[in-house]
Amino acid sequence: MADELDVVVTLRVHAGKEGEAETLLREMEASTLANDEGCLRYEWYRAQTPQTFILLERWTSNAAVQAHLKAPHMAAIFQKIGPLLPEPFTALPLTKL
Repeated sequence: MADELDVVVTLRVHAGKEGEAETLLREMEASTLANDEGCLRYEWYRAQTPQTFILLERWTSNAAVQAHLKAPHMAAIFQKIGPLLPEPFTALPLTKL
């Protein structure tokens, strides 16, 4: 669909915090898939680059993404994962050719 939005997120964590981060990212993935309307894909991956995780997500619209970011489960997880990050995560919206 023309309104669908794909996003790639890159998240780095402090050394030694990978296991803790992975637990939180699995929780984020499960909560998002269970609760967020308009989510078509939401999958976290451990990258080959140390301390790095990648999220592949697809949404029905930008409004669905914005609602997801404001959801209570996301606020709770952001608060928990924030101290594990040496820098802000990056989100790269994609446009299909």
